[in-house]
Amino acid sequence: MDRAVDAMVAGVGAADVVASYAGPADAMRLLAADTARIARFIPPGARVGFVDYPMHINVGDLLIFLGAMDFFAANRNPLPVSFCLYDAGERAFAALEDVDVIACHGGGNFGDIYPRHQRLREAIVRRFPHKPIVIMPQSIQFGSEQAMAESAAVFRRHPDVAICVRDAHSEAVARHRFTDKVLLLPDMAHRLYDAFAPIRDAGYAPEDRPFHLLRRDVEAAGTGRDAPQGADWNTIMRFSEKLRMERHRSGARLRGRLGLVSASAVHAYRDTVDDIVTAIAGRLAARNPWTTSRLHGAIFGLLLGRQVTLKDNSYGKNSRYFDQWNRHGRLSLS
Repeated sequence: MDRAVDAMVAGVGAADVVASYAGPADAMRLLAADTARIARFIPPGARVGFVDYPMHINVGDLLIFLGAMDFFAANRNPLPVSFCLYDAGERAFAALEDVDVIACHGGGNFGDIYPRHQRLREAIVRRFPHKPIVIMPQSIQFGSEQAMAESAAVFRRHPDVAICVRDAHSEAVARHRFTDKVLLLPDMAHRLYDAFAPIRDAGYAPEDRPFHLLRRDVEAAGTGRDAPQGADWNTIMRFSEKLRMERHRSGARLRGRLGLVSASAVHAYRDTVDDIVTAIAGRLAARNPWTTSRLHGAIFGLLLGRQVTLKDNSYGKNSRYFDQWNRHGRLSLS
């Protein structure tokens, strides 16, 4: 990262959003409420084109998706157009002409680690210079300075693109390189805290039943991908649940091949994802403590009221996030 960005990181003060709150439940609820500030860029009642929502077996991304859908419902935003990577065809793009705001799903894929998602965002930014575009809360990571410069040039040409970010490092990169419209926000998955209350309150007592959720992908730190113990997202989802996901993926692929656009598909998918995530939460709620190297492994554990030990990923995403939102140690996290 260049010196200008490093200097901005050093000068950015973390938002003390949990400073005056006594316990983890209050802290989590405040983080959930704080996500509503995204309405600065997605006005209440605006028709939203929702782009790049996740259709893969990553429970963390599914938590973000459910949080985003919860925001749209609370903010009274109809979703006349929505699509993922599989049905992002010409007709889907053309349908975005009829929306008020284009919102791209958040997460940790803004950069060159997951290029398909970045290319889709860049295509949207190029195609719609006359539409407000909002990138929902993201962590930014580029391994290549050239890739970042090329992507930033696309974003800088757009007169009305806002990037929401989840940590001070990403805020500095976004503001210095990509756009003047940058908003620091917690992850949208925090919005699910009260939705998980029935599971948290169902009488599960903390037990000495440790749970390890360790990533084994490109973001694994050190030898994490070879760790012999522990689960990962693809192993905590049952085969029957994966089949339900695949039905929606197959439908999206078919829409993509036929050039179809569906206003209802995202809502049906949301119902399926809610069922699956709720079932997984029910299976894991009695496990305690949690150890994870996944950011949303930590957030999921906190949503369920578990004690979480968090290891970092390969480039510091996890520590950057909780340095930002847990400065005063109000969350049950170590």
